[in-house]
Amino acid sequence: MSTPQAVQRLALMLRLRQSDVDKQETVVRDKHQLTQRYQKNISRMESLCQHLGASAMPHPALAINASAFKHSLLNLITLQKQDLALGDADLAVARKDLLAAVARREVMDKLGEQERIALQKLRERALQKLSDETATQAYLRRRGLV
Repeated sequence: MSTPQAVQRLALMLRLRQSDVDKQETVVRDKHQLTQRYQKNISRMESLCQHLGASAMPHPALAINASAFKHSLLNLITLQKQDLALGDADLAVARKDLLAAVARREVMDKLGEQERIALQKLRERALQKLSDETATQAYLRRRGLV
């Protein structure tokens, strides 16, 4: 049976579900920004690596140093790509959690709406019953039966 307290409890549950959705949206946004940062870092390092191509270094020590730097840079790019893959996986999980939170909120919203409609119908029936009783009493008084 619908009561104002049930509607209030469902409204509270809806607010809690909405806050859960908001938190999940924040998590997704943060993880998305992190993956974008990884992608930018990777593209910058790859660009730097391309500019370190085979140049005619005047001194062999400089060529060795440039080669070691390029090797280290390639290792760092590999690590960043691994981190990006992990970040993408985390982002996919966070999006799945967000969709689940949105679905839970929508269920609460539908339940709350059903309860509000049921409560409104109860109020309308009670008002109609009161109106009918008043009309019946007025009719009976006019007829002199009461």
